[in-house]
Amino acid sequence: MAALEINAIVNGHRLFGLLSGEGETTVILDAGLGGTIDDWSKVQPEVAIFSKVFSYDRAGLGQSESPSNIPRTCKDITSDLRGLLAAAGLRPPYILVAHSWSGINARWFANQYPDEIAGMVLIDAVHEDKYKHFEKVLSKEKSERMWEFVKDPSKNDENIDRIASIEQVHNNQIAFDFPLIILTRATDPDELNKIETNLQSEFLKLSRNSKQYFSKYNDHHIHSAEPELVINSIRQIVETIKARDF
Repeated sequence: MAALEINAIVNGHRLFGLLSGEGETTVILDAGLGGTIDDWSKVQPEVAIFSKVFSYDRAGLGQSESPSNIPRTCKDITSDLRGLLAAAGLRPPYILVAHSWSGINARWFANQYPDEIAGMVLIDAVHEDKYKHFEKVLSKEKSERMWEFVKDPSKNDENIDRIASIEQVHNNQIAFDFPLIILTRATDPDELNKIETNLQSEFLKLSRNSKQYFSKYNDHHIHSAEPELVINSIRQIVETIKARDF
């Protein structure tokens, strides 16, 4: 069955999504910063075999219109996503699958609307404290350049206010009860890479029901390098939810 295209005006701009598969719980695929539906080309068709699955282009990316309100935070992005899901008739609970920076958005969503989330997969997600850890090992000059980049929304593809978004998550983090799987790329000798991969274990504290798996590859885009790991993790959560609801 071909994927169904979804177009809806949400918060004043048109958003585009793709819906495929069938099931009681909808899996939501959220690409990393600057990413689009295309990022999930190896994942969505396979997940659609055993679950309903939805991917979308955030405002200003792919086939979705640019927003009028910038800079943006995870609060704005979650508002867009919930509006698009409502327009598509996709009711909660959802399984959030988020890559990289979108892990911040997914956590905000779950913090604010815990009853709407049945499970989560974080794919090499950004830890909000990584910049502080980077600062400890970078030279003063490199650290200043890093913070200049991080603090300026105009320097990323989606005009995201990263500092405000991090504060939103920090100030509202709750303990989750749903199944959570952390997927982490293989580490390498690079000092910054080690910091990022080591911080991933901190995500295990987010839920009382959490697991961590490591990719065979040192590739941030695990869903492209090792899609079967992502697909199997999603399947595991879908099956856990079905067993619980039986």
